[in-house]
Amino acid sequence: MGIFQKIRDGLKKTRDSLMKGMRRMLGSFTKIDEDLFEQLEETMIMGDMGAETAVQICDRLRGMVKERGITDPKDIMGLIQEITADMMGEDEGLDLSTKPSVILVIGVNGAGKTTTIGKMCHQFKNEGKRVLAAAADTFRAAAIDQLAVWTDRAGAELVRHAEGSDPAAVVFDAITAAKARGCDVVVCDTAGRLHNKKNLMQELAKINRIIDREAEGCAKECLLVLDATTGQNAVSQARLFQEVAPITGIVLTKLDGTAKGGIVISIRNELGIPVKLIGIGEGIDDLQPFDAKSFIDALFDRENEDTPEPVNTLAADTEEAADEQAAEADTAADDTADDIPAESEEAIEEPAAEIPEQITEMIPETVTETVPEEIPQIAAEIPETAAETVSAAAEEAAEEVRETVEETAETIAAEITGPAEDAEASEAETEEEPAEEPEEEAPKKKGFFSFFRRKK
Repeated sequence: MGIFQKIRDGLKKTRDSLMKGMRRMLGSFTKIDEDLFEQLEETMIMGDMGAETAVQICDRLRGMVKERGITDPKDIMGLIQEITADMMGEDEGLDLSTKPSVILVIGVNGAGKTTTIGKMCHQFKNEGKRVLAAAADTFRAAAIDQLAVWTDRAGAELVRHAEGSDPAAVVFDAITAAKARGCDVVVCDTAGRLHNKKNLMQELAKINRIIDREAEGCAKECLLVLDATTGQNAVSQARLFQEVAPITGIVLTKLDGTAKGGIVISIRNELGIPVKLIGIGEGIDDLQPFDAKSFIDALFDRENEDTPEPVNTLAADTEEAADEQAAEADTAADDTADDIPAESEEAIEEPAAEIPEQITEMIPETVTETVPEEIPQIAAEIPETAAETVSAAAEEAAEEVRETVEETAETIAAEITGPAEDAEASEAETEEEPAEEPEEEAPKKKGFFSFFRRKK
C-alpha cells in the first residue's frame, strides 16, 4: 500500500465528516451569498479547523469569488482546497544532518509519546542509522519498561536509570554514550506533563538546557506529540508547551481514528508549527512523514465520486452477478424437481393411497353396519304405523261422535232443563273433533289420544 493510500484511508473519518458535510451544505445553495459563507464557516469550525482559520478561509473565499466571477456554489470546494494548500506551506522534514542528532519528544500523558519513539527508532534502523533512546520518563510507573520493549523490537539501544531518578541526568548520560558509541540519532523520552504542573514544566526547561550544553552544534528537534482526537484542545496544548520549549515540529497521532483531521490546518495556520509526522494506524510502519500535498489531496479526495466508469463497471458487475445467481437458482430448482420423483413421490403416494382404505375399514364397523340397516327399517315402518293409527283413530272417533249425538238427543228429549248448555257443549265437542282429524302434525295426533282418554 502506497503512502498516499495510507493517508487517504487514515483520513476517511475526517473526509466523511468535514468534506462531505461541506459538499452537502454547498449543494443546498443555488447562489453564492452571505448566508452561504456563514454556514460554511460554521461547518469548518465543527470540523475542528478552528474559528480563526475558518474566518480566514472564508475571507479569502469572498475575495477569490469576486475576483474570478464564480457563481456556482459547487465550484467553491476547489477554492477551499487551493486556500488550505497554501496555508500548509512547504514541507519540513526532520533535521538529522549531524552525528549525533538529538530528538526530544514531549507531550501530555496518553498522547502516544512512547509508541511514537518506538516507531521512529524502527524507521531510523531501516534507514541504516544507529539509534539510542534515553528513558527520561522516570516519573510514570512502568514507562521505562514500556520503552525497553519498543526499543528491543526496533533494534535500538537504550540508556535507563531507576524510577524516580533525575530525567536530566538520564539525558546527559544518553548524549555522552551516543558520542562515545558513534550513534546517529538520540531520541529522548520525557514524562507527560500539563501546563498546571509547574515542577514538570521547569524540569522540561532543565532538560533543554542540558541538551543545548552537551550537544552544542548538533541538530536538534523538539517534537510535540498531540492526540488528533482531542481537537482544539491540541492547539491549546501546543501554545502552552511553546512557552517552555522551542517546539520545532508536531507529531499528530491517532489521525485515523478521528473525524477532527482539520486540526492539522489549524495548527499550521494559527501556531506556525509544521506537522512533521502523522500516525495513521497502530502498526509499527504507520508513522509517516507528513506530506502537505498528499494530505490535502487525500482530505479533499472524493474517492472517484464524479467518475462514471467505476460506477458503470460496478453496476455491470452487479447485474452480471445477479444473472448468474438467478441461473444458478433455476438450475438448483430443476435439479431438485428431477430428484423428487425418484426419492419422494413413492413416499408421498403410498400413504395417500392408504388413507381411503383406512377410512372404509373404519366406517363399516361404526356407521355403515348400523345406520343403513336400522334407518331404512324405521323409514319403512313409519308410514304403515302412521296410516294404521290414523285410520283406526278416525273410525273410533266417528263412532263415538254418533253415539254422543244420539245420547245428547235423548237427553234433550228427556230432560228439558239445561238443554242449551248441553247443546252448546255438544256442538263444541262436535266442532273440535272433526277439525283435528285431517291434521297429521304431532299436536293433532296428541288431540286424538286426549279424546280417547276423556272417553275412558
